[in-house]
Amino acid sequence: MESMLATLQWATTLVAQATLAWLGTPMSWRGDQLSHAGGFVAQLHADCTAWWPACGMLIALASVAAWVGVPVRRTMAGAAAGLFAMVLVNQARLVAVLWAGIHAPAFFHFAHEVLGPLLLVATGAAIVALTVRGRGSIGPREAERRGAHAPRAPWATGT
Repeated sequence: MESMLATLQWATTLVAQATLAWLGTPMSWRGDQLSHAGGFVAQLHADCTAWWPACGMLIALASVAAWVGVPVRRTMAGAAAGLFAMVLVNQARLVAVLWAGIHAPAFFHFAHEVLGPLLLVATGAAIVALTVRGRGSIGPREAERRGAHAPRAPWATGT
């Protein structure tokens, strides 16, 4: 697991560095740090890869999809599209935060601590909502109350 996260961290850093260079803000890379000639230095680690939010999105997607009865194929397609979206959004977040650290230092902390995490959580929630849309708008308890059938999650006991 450690080597997989290290590889993901390496790829995330490489893409961020290349994107910033393309945007005209080159940064040098040494170890786990990106530094700019103007003095800004950022340490990138495994959490910068957004693997935690992606795992949270997958858990939420699996839980909600099972609860409302989304077919497995659709759930898997949503998971694949969601992971791809999370990686893209995280790269954009990382580049924006690094750019802010160089060109708008007063905005860096807010972008890093508030906007970035909020963007990742909103992306995960949107993926879950898009995957389960139109499926089981009521839960099992409400369906029972109405006398209708609603799929139950495999772990639901009916009590």
